[in-house]
Amino acid sequence: MLNSQEATPLYQKLRDILRKQVEDGRYLPDHAIPSERDLCQQYQISRITVRQAIAEMINEGILYRKQGKGTFVARRKVNQGLSRIVTFSRTVMDIGMKPSTRILFHGLLPAGLEVASILKLPDAGQVLKMVLLGQGDDHPLVVYESYFPPRVGKKMLKEATTREKQGLPFSSYDLYGRNTGLYPARVSQTLEAVAADNLQARMLEVPKATALLRVTSIFTTRDHSPLELRRALYRGDYYKFNVVRDLA
Repeated sequence: MLNSQEATPLYQKLRDILRKQVEDGRYLPDHAIPSERDLCQQYQISRITVRQAIAEMINEGILYRKQGKGTFVARRKVNQGLSRIVTFSRTVMDIGMKPSTRILFHGLLPAGLEVASILKLPDAGQVLKMVLLGQGDDHPLVVYESYFPPRVGKKMLKEATTREKQGLPFSSYDLYGRNTGLYPARVSQTLEAVAADNLQARMLEVPKATALLRVTSIFTTRDHSPLELRRALYRGDYYKFNVVRDLA
């Protein structure tokens, strides 16, 4: 039973109990919590109190409802800030998952007009394309599709292949540094919502037309020489982004 004589409202006490049970792993992601009726009986409280506690946890993103089936534990999302770049492995480990990376594709291709313009490549030039799949506990989370000038791409691919063989998690950003001798100084990014096409749906193991978040990044050196054009596709059920901005 919950003590109704204390100052803290009963729904907040129940919310705190359920939140701790979720954090301790008593209720796992996508598993149901006890029904409203069971919670009422267990804690000797009203259904209104139970519903208020559950509603707050749904608003916090801890729980979600399935019509006619009950209330379930939501998956923890990677909460990635936009004010600075954080490594792929760090963001995934922060939600208690084991990160890993697979190279899905790499090769030299003719550069299209858009890619050639962004990377400042000559007409009819080539570009090295590399596609990475970032995973958490072997579940696909994000696809990184990167384009590099050939001299840059060869160094990046060599480092990516080495890391994959060693079982190290990485995104293209993690490949920069001493081993490649490449150091980006600036990244320009745009964010937009897109619907997964057939290929993207297969790679990320989601239904076609699932909403994804696409982040397009252009990495450049201190003297503004382009290093990489990257389009990252993030699963919306695993990722959320935040940013703090000054008000004019």
